[in-house]
Amino acid sequence: MRETGVMVLRRWIFPALCVLGLVLTLFGGVSASYAQTVLDPLHGCTGVPSNCTDNGTVTPTTSNSPIYGFTASAGPISGDYVIIALIPNNLPGAGTESFSVSGGASSPATETLVGTTAWTSGDMDTFLGSGFSTASPNNPLNAFLTTTQTFDAGATGYFVYQADLGTNTLLSPSATQATPNLSDGSFVFPNGSVIVAFLNPGTSLSPDWIATAPSGQISIQGPTATPEPASMLLLGTGLVAFGGMLRRKKGANQ
Repeated sequence: MRETGVMVLRRWIFPALCVLGLVLTLFGGVSASYAQTVLDPLHGCTGVPSNCTDNGTVTPTTSNSPIYGFTASAGPISGDYVIIALIPNNLPGAGTESFSVSGGASSPATETLVGTTAWTSGDMDTFLGSGFSTASPNNPLNAFLTTTQTFDAGATGYFVYQADLGTNTLLSPSATQATPNLSDGSFVFPNGSVIVAFLNPGTSLSPDWIATAPSGQISIQGPTATPEPASMLLLGTGLVAFGGMLRRKKGANQ
């Protein structure tokens, strides 16, 4: 009887181990996919076609109407491609801009305002909504605001614009050029604005968004700083006072 029990046990051990191995493989595959996303962010580059460069802090551009693109560390990789533009929230009209992104599979793609209030705390994926909840790496506000405040000290956040470019393929940073090449036409980004991207190689029902590395953000740093309202008021007051002085001097010489 004991030998029969051992034989029965042996008969079931092998199939059970096979099932266990299959389960571990399936769940291990899911974990590996997510880890790959964490380690393989997007990187912005400007003046394309060219290789993307990343200086470890930001990807600056001195053009307020740049031609730009993004590469993926794991590229080439295809998925739903979304461009996000961040406009400093203290600028007049920051929440009522009208512009489109050209050059992607869906072109032009309208930049649509995400919410009527500015993003002033937390991570970008949380602000964008539940569809981006799997986005990695995290994009906290300060990863962008620290650089923006160098050019616009009054900014405390951003009005966020989103454009869906459809399914596109992003190449690796070592490619001879970054594709697709994108632009926003004649739209002039204020200094301190930021452009980032998201790519979803998953599905709409099971998204797996790859975010832009904070060090890969495109930072608008044009040659002319965006004047703050207070600075403009001070300048106007100074010009009026100077004009009064000239009129008094002219009257005294007559």
